[in-house]
Amino acid sequence: MTGDDGGAQASGSQPLAGLLRAHWSSRQPQVSLRSTARRLGIAHTTLGRWLDGTLVPSVEQVVALADALKITGRPREDLLQVARWASVRRGTTGLFGVSDQVAETLEIESRATGVAEWSPLRIPDLLQTPHYARTTEKGDVHSSTLKLGRQSALLEGDGKKYEVYLGMPALTSRVGGAPVMAEQVERLITVTDRGPTRLRLVPPDLDWHDGQLGPFVLYEQEDGPGVVHIQHIGGVSTYLTQHEVVARYRSLLAELDDLALSREQTRGHLEDVLQALGGPDRPPSVRR
Repeated sequence: MTGDDGGAQASGSQPLAGLLRAHWSSRQPQVSLRSTARRLGIAHTTLGRWLDGTLVPSVEQVVALADALKITGRPREDLLQVARWASVRRGTTGLFGVSDQVAETLEIESRATGVAEWSPLRIPDLLQTPHYARTTEKGDVHSSTLKLGRQSALLEGDGKKYEVYLGMPALTSRVGGAPVMAEQVERLITVTDRGPTRLRLVPPDLDWHDGQLGPFVLYEQEDGPGVVHIQHIGGVSTYLTQHEVVARYRSLLAELDDLALSREQTRGHLEDVLQALGGPDRPPSVRR
């Protein structure tokens, strides 16, 4: 292994750091930062910098950390793919510089200047609680960990704007039962009150609009027209980059913005749903 200074300085390393943090937090029982660092032959401050994204570990160092955390199988393969991507990202050309779809999505998210998502029937990946994520992934801890890593990378990084238009049916499905849904709705209420994330609900009883064709995510970019991401069963993804197509999805987002409840109405409806689920008592919301 290389020494404490072996990692490259962080440059767009948040996806790798977010995934490392998600793996770290998923270890039960929790491991010690100092004991793990001693096992790797590095200072605990160096390991801390890998986890917060201020220092990028080499692929060799990520392999050693994966060994220490007993990460095996597909989770290990994806982690190492993201580590390889992070180590060469400065030299990567083009939007799709890596083949692995997980790393591909992470790269697009890290390059985006803003993200807007329409999700008519389910809570978006980037807003799911761990319990909700594990339920939708049918107990696949690896897939739910990847979601948490993406959340950390996108939402805890440089504070880029994230807009979500969420269909109300997503709140009435009982994913994981009432306790899981109550925790999830509580998370959504927190989101409506904070920072760069902007959540608004879209009623189901509307006339036809193109959003009824299905969910999508639009990533805005400084150096291009943007990228539309559509996810299919089995984790297969489609990325649309044609100017005219991206422009139509951007127009659809503007239409959803007109159809959606206000932020105050959204928060009020979430409060009502939480109460119906038996969630904690809260002060009555102000609705306009």
